[in-house]
Amino acid sequence: MAELLAKQDFQPKFLKYSRGQEIEGKVVALLSHDIILDLGTKSEGVLPKKELGPNILESIKLGSRLKVFVIQTENESGQVVLSSDKPTQQSRFDRSGQAQSHGARKNLQWKKFEDALKSGVILKGIGMEVNKGGLVVEVDRTRGFLPSSQVTLSQAADLDKLIGRELELTVIEVDPNQNRLIFSQKTNISEDIKSKLTTLKIGDTVEGSVAAILPFGIFVTIEGPDFSGVEGLVHISEVSWEKQEDISSLFKVGDSIKAKILSVDNTLGRVSLSIKQLLNDPFVQLIEKFQADDIVKGKISKISAIGVNVDLGEGIIGLIHSSKMEGDTKYQVGQEITCMVDSVDSAKRKINLAPFITTTKGLIYK
Repeated sequence: MAELLAKQDFQPKFLKYSRGQEIEGKVVALLSHDIILDLGTKSEGVLPKKELGPNILESIKLGSRLKVFVIQTENESGQVVLSSDKPTQQSRFDRSGQAQSHGARKNLQWKKFEDALKSGVILKGIGMEVNKGGLVVEVDRTRGFLPSSQVTLSQAADLDKLIGRELELTVIEVDPNQNRLIFSQKTNISEDIKSKLTTLKIGDTVEGSVAAILPFGIFVTIEGPDFSGVEGLVHISEVSWEKQEDISSLFKVGDSIKAKILSVDNTLGRVSLSIKQLLNDPFVQLIEKFQADDIVKGKISKISAIGVNVDLGEGIIGLIHSSKMEGDTKYQVGQEITCMVDSVDSAKRKINLAPFITTTKGLIYK
């Protein structure tokens, strides 16, 4: 794709969308919470993953073409906000442009799950099929999703064994507008474990040993006489400041670790942990070298509908957003390029760049 884009002039189309309009786009990026679509226009489209069921998400790849509906013609980032469902006349929108619940789409079944979410009542479900992120379950003839991170330690390593089994579940998220129903596996937590959980404080540092390594993170047995039997989970996003694709190469069962407590889950009797929060973020120190209006040099590492990624060295990647690019400029992966720092976003760990004009050729003076 990068080579194809590099061979073509970057000439975005200017189209005006309207709310409710059905359009088609090509998937160019799969982010943690959103899917980015190339709409063939200057603006890109953003489709929240929560819009889609787990089975549909599993089938979506880079290059897939999706038919979607316009919910918001432009958000604060200049993106077209998309939905898998056409908005109705009854839909109301809050200030952020997100659709609010409307009675026309609720039914008694969804009302039951909403009530279960509020009350914490235990529901019976059956494991149906395994996908990349967890287990599809069926509760009272309605399918939902049980994430791997919400399964007990003894079963998370082999979800296939849960297919066809009856499970005790609690609802942790329900959104009928998005056809989203998320469960957690209910376990019998002893009074001893409950008592130990109350002694754990968010922000504290604990020691433990790696009990299991899964694609989404590592399970940790917290050590110490006061915490015996308490489980912790370090999600893959909390392992390191650098993005990790395969954490099995970083840890092995039995390794000792130190981690920071992020939250305590009384439903699973598990603690959410972070290893990276105890480490200095190298990005914070590195970006101190970059200030707005600085002239920097780098090498193009990726080209997409979003823009051009520029490798600035030492693991720092800057972005020339498509809205900043000249229409007749051609870019190629591997090309050396001079840019100007447009802004530095420490919170989002991003450096935004703009093209830097190094020649006056072609300019017309009056």
